[in-house]
Amino acid sequence: MSSFASPQPLPFGLRSSSLGAKFFIITMLALVMSLSGFFVESLTTERANNHGLLAASSESSTAQDANQPKTVFGIRLADSYRSTRRSLHYITLFLGFVFLTYFLFEVLSGRRAHPAQYAMVGIAQIIFYLLLLSLAEHIGFDLSFLIAGAATVSLFALNTEWVFQSRKLAYRALAVFSALYGFIYVLLRVEAYALLVGAIASFCAIAAAMYITRNVDWYGAGAPAPAVAGGAIPPSPQVRDSWLE
Repeated sequence: MSSFASPQPLPFGLRSSSLGAKFFIITMLALVMSLSGFFVESLTTERANNHGLLAASSESSTAQDANQPKTVFGIRLADSYRSTRRSLHYITLFLGFVFLTYFLFEVLSGRRAHPAQYAMVGIAQIIFYLLLLSLAEHIGFDLSFLIAGAATVSLFALNTEWVFQSRKLAYRALAVFSALYGFIYVLLRVEAYALLVGAIASFCAIAAAMYITRNVDWYGAGAPAPAVAGGAIPPSPQVRDSWLE
């Protein structure tokens, strides 16, 4: 038998006994990794200043000057930097949605994902912002978001198949993450209603997560023991209860 055989799903009771702790860990991981947004934001400001612009969020007359630096498509660099900085305001929401999606895949599929795999997903999300910034300097924000987003979504879909050994989940991931990136883009473009749209979407997302996990025994104590003929005590399954292994 190959030593690289995919792990079998854990029994529901055993698997769920550690889900509560894992959910807390990945929530903290998302919050910690969102701090990297400050680094990308400072880099954006530095790049803006290097091109002779004020801070990317400035609305001064300098940013309105027709002679300011532009991209190869004639898009003002100040607009690209400003949009990139605005996108960083949603990095915590972005990471939270991505991690929540992976967590729900884990609950529904019965397969485990190590916290290190969540961390790599978070790193890929951070690199998305670096791609967005570097491309926006040359081709503008809109096209950069499309290219960087498509690359990141494709990577997430492939990673879902690698982690959960399921092509069906990979297609679901492709659809979910495509919708998520599309939603973030729309959020950036409806500036006047961004807070309202973001709040409603966040509420709907957590409501969906509550519904999907409604039958999860978070303590792992509610799963009845399987019946065995003759009243014998069934042997303990040879699986580990910890999601760290």
